[in-house]
Amino acid sequence: MTNAADTDGASILDPAYIDAAIEQHDLSGFHVYLEGLPQQARDAWGLAQSWPLPPDFRTPSRVLLLGVGGSAIGADIVATLARLGGRVPIEVVRHYEVPDVDENALVIAASFSGNTEETLAALEATLTTPGMRIALTTGGRLEQFARARSIPLISYEWPGPPRTALGYGLFTILGVLARIGAIDIEQAAVDRAIDALSDAVHRYGVDTEPNEAKRLATMMGHRLPVIIGADFLDVAARRFASEVSENAKHWAFWSALPEFNHNTLQALGSANGVPRAIIPIILDAPAVHARNRRRVDETIRMMGEHGMDARVVDAGGDTPLEAIVRAASLASWTSYYLALLNGVDPTPVSVLDTFKTRMGSSATE
Repeated sequence: MTNAADTDGASILDPAYIDAAIEQHDLSGFHVYLEGLPQQARDAWGLAQSWPLPPDFRTPSRVLLLGVGGSAIGADIVATLARLGGRVPIEVVRHYEVPDVDENALVIAASFSGNTEETLAALEATLTTPGMRIALTTGGRLEQFARARSIPLISYEWPGPPRTALGYGLFTILGVLARIGAIDIEQAAVDRAIDALSDAVHRYGVDTEPNEAKRLATMMGHRLPVIIGADFLDVAARRFASEVSENAKHWAFWSALPEFNHNTLQALGSANGVPRAIIPIILDAPAVHARNRRRVDETIRMMGEHGMDARVVDAGGDTPLEAIVRAASLASWTSYYLALLNGVDPTPVSVLDTFKTRMGSSATE
C-alpha cells in the first residue's frame, strides 16, 4: 500500500491525486458521511422537537450525560455550552460508576450501537434512585434495556460509524434539554450552527481547492499534532485529536488554554530543545474570552521564539456553538485527508475492535 505522505507533500492539494486516493483508500465512502452531517443535524434537531416528552419530565436539578468515544462528543459540547450559560449543571460521565443523583436529576445514556458496556453499567447504576431517564441509541442492548425497564427511548438511524453521528449526539440532546428548561438556546443560534456545518462542507469538501483542511493535513505529515483549544474550544481540541487518531490512524494529543500556560508551556525551556516531530495547532475564535485570545497570541509568539513550528486556526463563528461545530468540522475533514496521505481507509478501527474483543466484549460505541 502506498503511503502518500512519503511522496510529494503537496499532492493532497491536487484534485487528480484526491480522486485517485479516495478510490484507493476510502473504501466505505467516509467522505459521504461528512457531507451528510448538515442534514443529519437538521434531522436530529427535528427529532428532539417532535419526540413526545414524558408527562413527568420537568426542569432537572442536574443532568448526567453518559457516554464514551464518538457517542460522547455531542454530550461534551452540550456540557460546554451549559458551563457558559446553562440553567442547571450538566456533567459528562465516561465511567462505569456515576455520581449520586436524586429524583430531580435527569440521566441521558447515549450509545450509538447500544452496546457500550461503560454506558450500560452507568445507566443501570442510576436506577436505584427514581428520576428522569432517557436512552439515546440506534438499537442494541441499550434499546432492549430501556424497553424492558420502561425507560424513555429516542432511537435513530445512521449508516456511518459512531464518530460521524455528531449531529444526533449534539442536537438531539441539546433540543430535549432546551425543551425542559435545562439549557437556553435560541432557534437562531441552532440555525447558524447548522448553516456553519453546511459551509464547512463547501469549504473543506473534496471538490474545494485550495482547502484549509488539506493544507493542515499536509502540514501534519508524519509529525505529532498537539491540538490546543482556547477557552471553550477545548472540546473541539479533544474532538480534533480523536478524529486524527481514529480516522488517520495517527498519534495526536490535545490540551487547552489557559491551562496549557500554567504547566505544559514550560517544556519550551527543555535543555534538549524543541522536538521537531511535534506540531502544535491552536484553535481560536472571535467568541473566545479576550484574555484567552491574548494567551493565544503570546503562546504562538513564544513557540516561534523557541523555534517551534506552530499554527493558529481561527474557527470563526459568532457564538460558541457555531465556533465549536466549525472547528469540529475542520477536524473531521483534516483527519480524512491525513488518512488519504497515510494510505489508510478512514472508516475501520481494527485496533479498537481488537481491544474490545480482548476485553471480552463485542461492544462498540
